[in-house]
Amino acid sequence: MSRKKLKQEKVKTKKSCDMDIKHKNEAVKVNIKYIAEVSGTSCSTVSRALRGDNTASKETAEKILKIARELNYYPNMLAKGLRDKKTKTIGIILNDLKNPLYYETIKVIEEILNDLDYTMLLCDSNFDLKLERKNIITMLSKGVDGIIISPVNIKSENIELISSKGLNAVYIDFAPEMENINYVHVSHADAAFMATEYLIGKGHTKILLLTGPEQLSVSKDFYKGYAKSLSKNGIPLNKALVKYAVTSIDGGDRVIREMYPLKQSGESNDFTAVLCVSDMLAIGVYEASKKLGFKVPDDLSVMGYDNIFMTPYLAPPLTTIHAPKIRIGELSIKILLDRIEDRDREFHRIMLDVRLVERESVKKIN
Repeated sequence: MSRKKLKQEKVKTKKSCDMDIKHKNEAVKVNIKYIAEVSGTSCSTVSRALRGDNTASKETAEKILKIARELNYYPNMLAKGLRDKKTKTIGIILNDLKNPLYYETIKVIEEILNDLDYTMLLCDSNFDLKLERKNIITMLSKGVDGIIISPVNIKSENIELISSKGLNAVYIDFAPEMENINYVHVSHADAAFMATEYLIGKGHTKILLLTGPEQLSVSKDFYKGYAKSLSKNGIPLNKALVKYAVTSIDGGDRVIREMYPLKQSGESNDFTAVLCVSDMLAIGVYEASKKLGFKVPDDLSVMGYDNIFMTPYLAPPLTTIHAPKIRIGELSIKILLDRIEDRDREFHRIMLDVRLVERESVKKIN
C-alpha cells in the first residue's frame, strides 16, 4: 500500500473513531443529519423511520431507532407541527374538574389520543367566563389542532372568539345557539322532566328543586324540564321550592341545613323530595341528613343527575338520571379528529338519550 493511500486510511479511521467518541459522549448536536451519518443512511430515511413511516426496511428502521434512543434524541414535535401546520395537541376546556362527572369523559378521550400519539391539554374554567376566555386564548397560543369545550354559557363572546379564529371545536354539555358548530350533549331539560315525572309517580307533589347557579345554561334547562312536568300534572309551580347553589357537596349540604329545619318548624313550604341538578348536590343532601338526624328516604326522598361512579355505593344507593359520559367522550373526539384530518368536514349535532337509574333513595308515598 502506498504512503498516500495509507495516510488516507489513517485519516478515515481517525474520523470514524472521533464520530464514535462523540456518539458515546454526546459531544455534538444530535439531529437528523447526525443520526443519518452514524447510521449510514440518508436524512429522509431517518426522518421516515422516526415518524413511523414503514417505507424504510424493518432492519434499517430498527437500527435508526436504536441509535436515536442511545443518543436520547426525540423529534422536535413543535417544529414539526409548524411545518405540517399541526401540533398533534388537543385542548380540553371543562367546568369544575373536581366534579367526578368528567372523569369517564376525560379518561376515554385521553386513551384515544394516547393511541394516536396526540397530546392533551386540560383546563378548568370553573364556570367563570373570564377564566374560560383566558383558557381559550392559551389554547390558541399553544397552537392546538382543536378543542373540546363545555362552555360556561351558550351565548357569550368566548364562543364567538372560537368561531372567528377558525379553531376546530366540539361542544359538550351545552349547544351554542349558532350555525356551523359541532356538539355532542344531552338535554338537561329532558333529564329534569324524566326525574320529576318519576317523583310525581311515587306520590311526591312537593318537590324541592336544587339546581346550579341561576345564570348557567344547565340550571335554566333543568328548571324548564322541572316546570314542564309540574305543569303537565297540574301541580302549581312554587318558586319558594326552587333553590340555586354551587354544584358541590357543600352546596347541597348548606341549602338543606337551611331549609329542612324551617320545613320541620312550619316556617317554610313543606317538601317531601329533593331533585338535584347533580349527584354531587345529592351527596350534599345526604351529608345534611347525617348532621340534622333525618333519614333518606324515610324522611326525605332524594334524586340526582349524572350517575357518577360512587352513586351505587352511597347509603342508600342514589336514584339518579344517567348521562352517557363515555359515549360523549368517544363521539366528541372522533368528530374533532375527523375534522382535523379532513376526513369529515360536515357539522354534527348529536343529542344523546338519558335514562333513569332506579335505586333506593326515593320512597313511595300516598
